[in-house]
Amino acid sequence: MRIYRFRCGKLEERKRDPAALDGGVSGGTISPDALAMLTQHANAATRALGCEAAVEMKTQVERTESGDIFLVCSGGLWTSVPEHRITGILAAHHELRLAASLLMDCAHEHGEPEHLTCVLARVGDI
Repeated sequence: MRIYRFRCGKLEERKRDPAALDGGVSGGTISPDALAMLTQHANAATRALGCEAAVEMKTQVERTESGDIFLVCSGGLWTSVPEHRITGILAAHHELRLAASLLMDCAHEHGEPEHLTCVLARVGDI
C-alpha cells in the first residue's frame, strides 16, 4: 500500500519519516499532549485498515490544509497508472467517487486484475 497527498496540483508520496513525529514537538508547533492525542487517533484509524489478528501499525502526524486529498492505493494502481495520470484525474474531478472510479478504470485498462484498492479522502470542505 502507498499513501499519496494531492495538494495544489502536486502529487506526493507520503513516506514515514521517523523525525517527523518529533519535529512538531521539538519545533514547538505541536504540544506533546496534542501529539499523543493525534497519535492515539491515528492508531485507531490504522487498526481499522488491518484484517489480521496482529497488525503492524505505522503512523505519521503532519499538518494538513483544507483541500488536501489523500490517496491510499494498492500496488495494482500505483504500478500501472503513471503519476501524471493520477495527478490529472485528481485535478480534473472534484467528486472523489468519480475520481476513484476513473483511477480504477485506468488501472484496469493497463491490464491490472480486479483486486485493486483505491481510497480517496479530502481534508476540509471546499
